[in-house]
Amino acid sequence: MDKLRILVLGAGFFGRNWLRELTACQECEVAGLVAKHSDLLTSVGDEFGIPVSRRFATIADGLDGSHADAVVVAVPEMAHKEAVLAALDRRLHVLIEKPLAMTMAEAAEIVHAARRTPASVVMVDQNYRWRPQTRALREAVRAGRVGSLGWVGYEYRQPITRTTTDAWREQMPHPFLHDMAPHHFDLLRACTGLECQKVMAAGVRPSWSWYKGVPGVDALFTFEQGVSACYTGSMVARGLATPQDGIITVVGEGGALRLESDSQVRWYGGKGGSEIIPPPVMQFTDLAATLREFLSAIREGRKPETHLGDNVRTLAMVEAAIRSVETGQPVAVTPLIEEVLG
Repeated sequence: MDKLRILVLGAGFFGRNWLRELTACQECEVAGLVAKHSDLLTSVGDEFGIPVSRRFATIADGLDGSHADAVVVAVPEMAHKEAVLAALDRRLHVLIEKPLAMTMAEAAEIVHAARRTPASVVMVDQNYRWRPQTRALREAVRAGRVGSLGWVGYEYRQPITRTTTDAWREQMPHPFLHDMAPHHFDLLRACTGLECQKVMAAGVRPSWSWYKGVPGVDALFTFEQGVSACYTGSMVARGLATPQDGIITVVGEGGALRLESDSQVRWYGGKGGSEIIPPPVMQFTDLAATLREFLSAIREGRKPETHLGDNVRTLAMVEAAIRSVETGQPVAVTPLIEEVLG
């Protein structure tokens, strides 16, 4: 296959991360860069050696002038829907930074557009799935190391102080649930192999928060097979922080598996013994692995692991949590999915 020409939409933190991955991948060519701020377009374009003729101030100009085969959507998440719809209207392949969209209603528009262009591969970047430690946890659970599951605990605490262009994250009503929780909610699905059915959540906003909106959440999830999960997360943590992946404890009839603060997965048996679960050998990890999965799906004419239909289920957990925070009531997840996927 010839090099895939990929247009990057967005020149912020995530756009630059993707430009690094694309320039390092011999299967890809950067078709161009889109950024609405001229100073960013110039500085990032210069940094990555993108010709001036392939720098665009609007998404439409980039899509029409770059002759791209695919796009990476790395604009602020409030602009995801319009960017994805514009790319699908031109029958391009699409790799989207999480979250897929801001709401399930927006996700429905994307799903309907994607069904009109079935040859387009549409994938959401859930890069936490492509890390050796999270893969080790997932494979151990799926292999039945702890038998039938009963309970999952998930703990995440970090101070996210990196600012965003135009302070879009700092001004969001739900910055944690839209910008950080999709990683963790998706890992809960991936590691257990189960789908969430109900969410009860409460927002947490300590007095020292530097976000206008709600920067943390405590949530209870009900999954298939009666499995429950308890989640606590904050992006304004002080003191002891967890890794990005968090600390995840999966308890079953045969013991517990725990992804711990040293990024090691350990199995704890019923008699008090423990054992490190070795991580799998991975040629590519994180964003690099996401990119290779996207490219492979295009070459093979198949759905990638975190394809559009799969990620709708992660977004439904996010929307259910937001609704629960705002209403103080439990929210069913399955109806939200059915409204979008049918």
